[in-house]
Amino acid sequence: MATNITKIFLVLNSGSSSEKFSLYEGEDEVCSLYFEGIEEDGKKKFICTVTRADGSEELLSKKWDSLDEAFKEAKAIFEKEGFINDAHPLDGILVRTPAAGTYFSKHHIVDDETFEELEKAKLTYPLHIPGAIRGVKNAMAAFPGVPVMTMSDSEALTRESRKDAEYALPREIIDEFDLGRWGAHGSSYGYVMGKIKELGILEKKMVVCHLGSGCSVTAFIDGEPAYTSMGETPLEGLMSSTRTGSIDPTIGALLGDKLGAAEAIKVLNKTSGLMALAGSSDMREVIAGAEEGEAGAAAAYNMFVDGVAGKIGEFAAKMGGIDAIVFTATIGERSIPVRSSVIGKLEFMGFKLKNDAAMDKSKGYTNVAEEGSKPVYIIPTNEAAYMIKKAAELVDGVI
Repeated sequence: MATNITKIFLVLNSGSSSEKFSLYEGEDEVCSLYFEGIEEDGKKKFICTVTRADGSEELLSKKWDSLDEAFKEAKAIFEKEGFINDAHPLDGILVRTPAAGTYFSKHHIVDDETFEELEKAKLTYPLHIPGAIRGVKNAMAAFPGVPVMTMSDSEALTRESRKDAEYALPREIIDEFDLGRWGAHGSSYGYVMGKIKELGILEKKMVVCHLGSGCSVTAFIDGEPAYTSMGETPLEGLMSSTRTGSIDPTIGALLGDKLGAAEAIKVLNKTSGLMALAGSSDMREVIAGAEEGEAGAAAAYNMFVDGVAGKIGEFAAKMGGIDAIVFTATIGERSIPVRSSVIGKLEFMGFKLKNDAAMDKSKGYTNVAEEGSKPVYIIPTNEAAYMIKKAAELVDGVI
């Protein structure tokens, strides 16, 4: 069955104190609304910024008392702007769901089972799932009759081709908690690998580095995922802006005993990583601090680069070599210092960057490798485009 992706979808990004509504027609974002909290007279209020397709922004003068009100307001704004109406109704609402487990390794149209699974996932994802639950409930109330979908963050990685999907734990524990190395950033990897095939630059053994506020690395053999750095949760693998990355699990157990599980998970996710070492979660500030001789910033930068290069080297050993490396997401696409430092450690594997290795925005990708080097690509990711494609298939009954 052919899938028509020229549909109108609303993509939600529900944070603990913010709500973003991105409206798409097909894969084109036509308008977004960002509600965020501010302090006013000692009380929490919420303001909204409207961003249109031409990049223009407008801060609305109205303020709201809670994020729950944002949904009805969003509907009213989109209708007033003429983006949705009887002739152009919403085809679906997408809620990105970064939860692990067999159920959330697939995309779903929300039903009673979805709510049961979301409640179970709150134990492992206390920072993300409550916002997702709020988003789903409010979306269903504000847009009755419109399909609401939970979009898996691991679907593109849960393939039979994966060689590292299990943990060395007793089977009864794995079964009881539904544990596995599900991975994350699946929408990014799904989009980038689709783009690689579309551009005709697929190599047999490729490593894609998704480096943003969260960081991961995934290895592909013949375009299918073989190894990925994140596990049951995004904590496993690389250090990132505020996450520890892989650490001795005993530390987690000790923190859980002292602080309680939810608070321990918060420390590992929200106050660690670059923030803990350098005092900033922004890689640009970390690099600037390192260049000025700040010891914490230098340590954070070196640890970050070593982590990425080390994971690429690990996957090279597991695959018996690498034919091409791809950088994507904010840091991967924009940070010349990070790319240069990582590839500088991998010259022994046949990779070398040009001195002026910057992104060429006129194309969908750039090969920033020196002549004679194996390819090093920069490919901008578009996670929303991948989710929209999958949502269109879900609505049309293709998946």
